[in-house]
Amino acid sequence: MGGMNSCCIPKKSGIEDDETKKSSFRKHRRQLSATFNMAVLGEEKEELVKNKLDINTATEEELMTLPGINRETAKKIVDYRRQIKGFKVIEDLALVSGVGAVKLKAIQHEICLKTDDDGKGDNFEASLNGVIKKESKSVIVHLNSSNVFQLMKVKGIGQTLAENIVTYRDKKGPFTNIDDLIKVKGIGPNVLSAIRPQLTLDENLATDSVSYASSKKSSNLNFNTSAIPSRTSDISLHSRNNSHDPAVEFSKGSLENLVDKLGPYSQKPLRPAVEFPTFKCNNRKAVRIASWNLQCCSSEKANNPGVQDVVCMTILENGLSIIAVQELADKEALQKICDELNTPTLPNNQKWAGHRGKWRCVISESTGRMYMSNEYNGFLYDEMQGVALVSSTLLAMDKKQKPFTRRPFIATFKISGFDCALVSVHLKATGLENEDIGRLQAEIDNIPSLIEAIRTALPGENDIILLGDFNLSPDTKDFDDLRNLGYHNCIADGVFTNISDANKKGSKTYDNIWISKQTKQVFTGQCDVVREGLSSPWIPKGWTWGGVVSDHCPVWAQFYTGRDLDTGDLKIGPEVIKFALTD
Repeated sequence: MGGMNSCCIPKKSGIEDDETKKSSFRKHRRQLSATFNMAVLGEEKEELVKNKLDINTATEEELMTLPGINRETAKKIVDYRRQIKGFKVIEDLALVSGVGAVKLKAIQHEICLKTDDDGKGDNFEASLNGVIKKESKSVIVHLNSSNVFQLMKVKGIGQTLAENIVTYRDKKGPFTNIDDLIKVKGIGPNVLSAIRPQLTLDENLATDSVSYASSKKSSNLNFNTSAIPSRTSDISLHSRNNSHDPAVEFSKGSLENLVDKLGPYSQKPLRPAVEFPTFKCNNRKAVRIASWNLQCCSSEKANNPGVQDVVCMTILENGLSIIAVQELADKEALQKICDELNTPTLPNNQKWAGHRGKWRCVISESTGRMYMSNEYNGFLYDEMQGVALVSSTLLAMDKKQKPFTRRPFIATFKISGFDCALVSVHLKATGLENEDIGRLQAEIDNIPSLIEAIRTALPGENDIILLGDFNLSPDTKDFDDLRNLGYHNCIADGVFTNISDANKKGSKTYDNIWISKQTKQVFTGQCDVVREGLSSPWIPKGWTWGGVVSDHCPVWAQFYTGRDLDTGDLKIGPEVIKFALTD
């Protein structure tokens, strides 16, 4: 690669040997980079870094001046840097494909990172009640007791990798050695080397203390949502009352310096342009019934301002009337979303000029287990759209039987002149290598018996709507028994319902809404998968920010509410619906 680099060196007049030319050229380029990126440093600090390359601002050509870095690797560095919105520590460079720990060691004395005015770099902890400057502390996470979101606090562990670790641990048992992580899908020697110092098997060494610098790379979600600044100018106003407190003083050098310190909180979450929902179809009243798997949604996650912003605004913008919510990690999480809808504290929610509604929620008892906690299920509904909850119950099952890993949650609603039974399900996942596909197929086979149990408890009620995470595409033969009962899937196979930071278009059709033959008569034909507006700069994404709120998209279907076509009367709902396997 040396030949390619040297051909770009401009010729100079005078007598210079080749080594002098190369040294002079490299020194000249580094001086330009340092002058641009280190202007806030004093002369003494500038002298220390002027011959080093700032990996956060270097171009591909400048990166190619480093030993062992060719154009392909330089491009990967730039692409990776853009993806994670800048390197936070030099060691992050080892995570780039083509670099690794060995190559990083060879070039570490020739590279640097931009530092702040006070020389402390990123050692800031963000609190939305102010910006508190203090020394950062390392995050040490307990490998065997941490859930997905706790593991995501480790720099280098993203959402997918955290899920793989927990899935492996649940299947194989607790780790006895941190090096056993090499057996987990997605973890190679370089990743293991990067994350090992932040993991422990000793509970006494684990710490919950996370600095702001660390929180920019993790899922520290416990924030005071009422204090969120909506833009950088608001942050300045927010800090004005503390202007004499040295803990919240900022360099007056530039706005860029302020933005660097505040990180994601300096960005205003943008929402897609939408028309206000009318709650009508063909000039007839209609409601949208939705399902959304919020993926390990604990109270901690629901406290995150980005999560609240995304969930609440998605509901309002799409005119949703009832939402079945799966994967709640505790009974308080959904209430936090409900409270934000009713009493807005976030800028986007406060500025919403469309229908706001009067929201209520109902949460089940534990439906079963997920990862390292119990899972709960819930319904969120808008009373101002004429929605009234009549009853709710978890499916009762014989202790000797376990037809569903997580028990379905059943709620009956009256919606103007239409009443129905909604069944929220979260079926068994197939596993990393489809090892649990048999369990999933057995659960799907039990759905006809579930429908029969509901009909027995609700005589004459034929509007039974199944919605949730089915973990399998609707066109598979496993759903033939359901189709034979006259059920129709609203979300077509190939209309993907999953989403990730790496693949915003999705790849699977797992979430769905199945309606009976009779309910299809009041189905407007309108349904959708919401893919826009599901991320926020305030939501952690591995060790950077701007992540999606869940790996599931919300799905909805619309129904007319003017009349009810069956004879069922839901004035008094059942206290329990018992499951019985049919022959």
